[in-house]
Amino acid sequence: MVRARSTRGQALVELGIVVVLLLTLVMGIIEFGRAFMIANMVTHAAREGARIAAVVPATQRSANGIILSPASIQQQVLAELANAMDVSAISGVSVVQGTTGGIPTVTVTVSGQVPFVFDLPGVGTSFTVARSATFRDEGR
Repeated sequence: MVRARSTRGQALVELGIVVVLLLTLVMGIIEFGRAFMIANMVTHAAREGARIAAVVPATQRSANGIILSPASIQQQVLAELANAMDVSAISGVSVVQGTTGGIPTVTVTVSGQVPFVFDLPGVGTSFTVARSATFRDEGR
């Protein structure tokens, strides 16, 4: 007579495997959603900064039309981001005036390293975000 093997612990092992996989999936969904939200916020802040820079009045520009205080635009971009995230993750906000096809433009670029919420092995500890927006410079 052959005895059947005991399967008492089988359900517990299967539950453990499923819980680990499900938890990893949920953490990945949360991280991806947050990364998408932050990238969207940075894009919006760059666009807002470029719009502000494009309409700087002539009284705040040099004789050549160069913006005298790009630091104020950078502060406004950071203030826009502070509503949604820790701005210490943003390493740079640049305001560059140039010309594209003979049309004066202003470009605002926002970049930084944003830390992950969860420490997922093999993924890293942060992700890079860099967005820019270009508007026609109305003040030149």
